[in-house]
Amino acid sequence: MKLYESNNWTIEFYENCQEFVGQCGIYSSKKSLSDLTSEEWVELGAIEKELERVCKKIFDTTMFNFTCLMNNAYRDEETPFVHFHFFPRYKKKVNILGKNYEDVHFGFNFWKWANTEERQKDIFTQEERLKIFEMMKQEFNLEV
Repeated sequence: MKLYESNNWTIEFYENCQEFVGQCGIYSSKKSLSDLTSEEWVELGAIEKELERVCKKIFDTTMFNFTCLMNNAYRDEETPFVHFHFFPRYKKKVNILGKNYEDVHFGFNFWKWANTEERQKDIFTQEERLKIFEMMKQEFNLEV
């Protein structure tokens, strides 16, 4: 679900999984980071800043992981494209939509547990994920 779209970037809310409440993907059509223009880097910075503001205000987020991992495209013989993963992180339990959410691996790299039983669990229903998206969409206001 699109949270934001411009000529340079699209932010997609991860509606199928909210292991880290507020997590999104930020996508460009460029194939390499070195293809990004100065204007695109400036807009990316503004996007990151606005996502952080929104998540801090709505969810009381502590910090954020912002990653660009393009290895899989080469491994899977797909065409690579520039994209970032935005992962809000939570030092303490927070109550979101009446549920107590805990970031069980706060302070650690989340990929370490990505394919294990210790993986962070998504506690939200599809309906709740849509509410989280709507909360973010209402608050999101980017002016570049």
